[in-house]
This record gives sequence, structure tokens and C-alpha cells, in this order.
Amino acid sequence: MFPNIYRELEGDILPSVIDHIERCQSVDEAHEVIEYFLKIGEISEEYAEFLKESEIVKDLIGSRKHGEYTRRGLK
Repeated sequence: MFPNIYRELEGDILPSVIDHIERCQSVDEAHEVIEYFLKIGEISEEYAEFLKESEIVKDLIGSRKHGEYTRRGLK
């Protein structure tokens, strides 16, 4: 259910699917990111479907600029 929880708790925080969606420029690009995270097993099929059908994704797209990962403490 939480494949990366150990790394996150130990301080090795990597950008999540939401972090990547924030960097996308279009809905199609966001869907590609969601499919990739589903393919590598970082998110479940249910979560992927939720993200694809959600209006939240449209609000997230383009909300993070280049270089903000390190400012937020992500690696």
C-alpha cells in the first residue's frame, strides 16, 4: 500500500506522482506520468484511475516551477 514509506520516513524523500504532475504542462502529459507510475508499481490502479478522473489534476498542472524540488527538501 505504501511502497516508499520507509524511504520517506528515513529522509530519502523522492518526488511523488503529485510532484511530477505539478510540473506537467497538459492533461495528456499528466496522464503519461500517471501511467508511468502505475507501470513501475509506485501507485495502485485505483489511485491511477482516481487521478485520471479527478478535477484536482487540472488544478495541479503547471503549479510547480523548475527547481522547486530542492527548495521543498525533495531530492
